[in-house]
Amino acid sequence: MNRSRYVTRSIDKTDREIIFALSGNGRMTVREIAAEIGMSSPSITDRIHKLTDAGAIRGYTVAVDPKVFGLDIAAHVKIIAMPGQVNRLAQMLIDTPQIIEADRVTGQDCFIAKIIVRDVTELETVLDQFLPFSSADTAIVQSSTVALRLPKI
Repeated sequence: MNRSRYVTRSIDKTDREIIFALSGNGRMTVREIAAEIGMSSPSITDRIHKLTDAGAIRGYTVAVDPKVFGLDIAAHVKIIAMPGQVNRLAQMLIDTPQIIEADRVTGQDCFIAKIIVRDVTELETVLDQFLPFSSADTAIVQSSTVALRLPKI
């Protein structure tokens, strides 16, 4: 079924409620969402399909606690590329499994990346790979004040 016409319609309050419910629990059943929002299950299913088709819902994921896997150190790294090295660094960030998130940014820094590793020795090893092509400023995370959450939609 082609639901692509939904893209032209703006996201409404009900759509936001569905997204919010799923962001809190991606395994929530359609029936549970319907009961929470006060709509029928088929209506919720249709809206979820349309939100997915529109790109408002990109997927479902599992949130894990890295510490359970022995990954005790998280750090943010600001990376400044040496001249001509931006593309190489971008690929290195993609190819480094300890980098869980990276953004190309404006300003003095070229990239800001988040790294999760077992210990400081592994952090040093990961960062050393980037040194021939960049300079880096690292800040180890002591605690998270705000956990990953939805932006205000």
